[in-house]
Amino acid sequence: MGKKCRATLAEANALLDQESYTEALAKLDEFTGNCKTKDAKEQGAVAKAEAYNNLGQYENAIKEADYALDVTKDRSLEGHFQKGIALQHLGDAEGSKQELSKVIELTEKNQNTSERANNYALMARVYARQLNEEDSAMYYLDKAIGLAPENTDIIIQKGDLHLYYNQYDEAYAAYDEALDHGHDPLDIYQSRTQVGLKKMENKYGTTKVQELKNKMTAAEKTTLCADIQKGLDLGWKDMSMDMFSAMICQ
Repeated sequence: MGKKCRATLAEANALLDQESYTEALAKLDEFTGNCKTKDAKEQGAVAKAEAYNNLGQYENAIKEADYALDVTKDRSLEGHFQKGIALQHLGDAEGSKQELSKVIELTEKNQNTSERANNYALMARVYARQLNEEDSAMYYLDKAIGLAPENTDIIIQKGDLHLYYNQYDEAYAAYDEALDHGHDPLDIYQSRTQVGLKKMENKYGTTKVQELKNKMTAAEKTTLCADIQKGLDLGWKDMSMDMFSAMICQ
């Protein structure tokens, strides 16, 4: 894919992450209308299948998953995954099991260790985001890290998963491990900031900065503000963080 197509797909995936599925489909229509390479066809189709699955439009999800499988000659892991999820919701337990078994089979056959690790990370993502199966997601992430311990993106993914389940200490530990392995420090301090913010917002039941300022302890402010400041020092451009820092950290 070209640079413009990658950027459009990234926007669509960000909308999926935000659970804005209708908006994601609109962006994906733009993507598939302009991007015609084989990988674009596959990734556009599986992203649409994910959106349709989350909207409960399972027949449409199967149609898109089948297109991805056709383009890749039945080798699209995400195509099998999304089809399996749709079939599960439609009550076809055996068909769903066959699709998910195909994902495992294709992954285990891959002799490229790095690619196999990325496949396990993909499986973890789907188990967490669409099936909400924390244990399975962690299992496959650990397999991925075991195969490619130098891949800091996978370690970051584990931190994100811990954050999703409000496991703050574990999220901090994963991000720090990625930093120790050479991951971009700016990414790390942005991620650590998200941990701190979510922890405080959940603890005090508010997202309002003034209320957080009045409720947070001095130690909590020190920890969160240190991460924000490190990010800003590294070039983080975020007006909301500038404002947050000005109100709480000074």
